[in-house]
Amino acid sequence: MAVCTIRSRIEESVLRITLNRSKVLNAMNAEMLREIRAALGEAADDRRVRVILIDSASPRAFCAGIDVAYVKDLDGFGTREVGRELHRTFLTLRTTEKPIVAAIDGLCLGAGLELAVSCDFMIATKRSRFGLPNIHRGIPAIVEAAILPMAIGIQGAREMAYLGEFWDAAKAERRGLLQSVVPAGCLAAEAKALCAKLAEKSQPALATQKEIIHKWMTTDLESAIDFSINTVVLNWLTRDQKEGMGAFLAKRRARFKAE
Repeated sequence: MAVCTIRSRIEESVLRITLNRSKVLNAMNAEMLREIRAALGEAADDRRVRVILIDSASPRAFCAGIDVAYVKDLDGFGTREVGRELHRTFLTLRTTEKPIVAAIDGLCLGAGLELAVSCDFMIATKRSRFGLPNIHRGIPAIVEAAILPMAIGIQGAREMAYLGEFWDAAKAERRGLLQSVVPAGCLAAEAKALCAKLAEKSQPALATQKEIIHKWMTTDLESAIDFSINTVVLNWLTRDQKEGMGAFLAKRRARFKAE
């Protein structure tokens, strides 16, 4: 796929999407948002891909947020459309059936943090920093920042949104934002190991689990539980379910294959 703001390639069973606007610390513009969605759409239809990894070509940042040049001259309706475009991209991350890992090294700010928290896993280096600095420009946090109270609690979300101060990786891990923190030189290996673990799992089961978690996040409790009970019936009809149960009874490792 010919792209200019991201690089996209399949490595074994992993689609690796690399944010590639290093000169502006991977600040997001319209092209990048469209290209991310296009890459996710292709991954959804590609049976070779079992896991998606998002990382950065920049030595300083995962993503510094929205590109000021993209939004500075917009009127009110244009500003609203940018918010909707961001949400389209982040919602695609949250609802794409395949698990998505964000590998973060450096700054992860504003809309970049919203992108990362829309992924299923966030791992980071010790030198990474996280925040919503837009409040310093008189702009409130919006769009998928709405997920942050689920990730770090309402008090943590208030702290980030009101103060605009950066959290280091240790604090982000302590407050529940990150799955793991590693030295800078170990990020690629950590991401590869996590992707390998995910690739071994039943793909229909992971897809169903991701859909169920999305319902947990977006509907009331009883509706979410009812959805999960009804949805698991579909998994009961897959080869992977039979393999998983059979492997358990035979006391061996399950061997899941692409559906």
